[in-house]
Amino acid sequence: MLPVACVHAPRLGALACGLALVSCGRRATPADCQLLVDRSVELQLKELNLADAATIAERERQVRAELDEQIRSCESRRVTEKTMACVRSASSTQELDRCFR
Repeated sequence: MLPVACVHAPRLGALACGLALVSCGRRATPADCQLLVDRSVELQLKELNLADAATIAERERQVRAELDEQIRSCESRRVTEKTMACVRSASSTQELDRCFR
């Protein structure tokens, strides 16, 4: 497997921390936090020209295991529907990063 974990884990952590910047809205659900990780992994791998569904699913599983504690802490953060819609529609990691600004 690619050594993507070392390169991209800090970015995923930053995305989870980005939820802390959202001061209104509702508490993030486990599904919201999962979506954050999964979209980030999917977009990062696509930018590396790795769009194979099996590769993406395996990498999502690995990242979820690596960031389990951060993902759980994400659930205590606030998120807006606008932010989550942005995450769902982002087509690049740059767009995903802008969802938290």
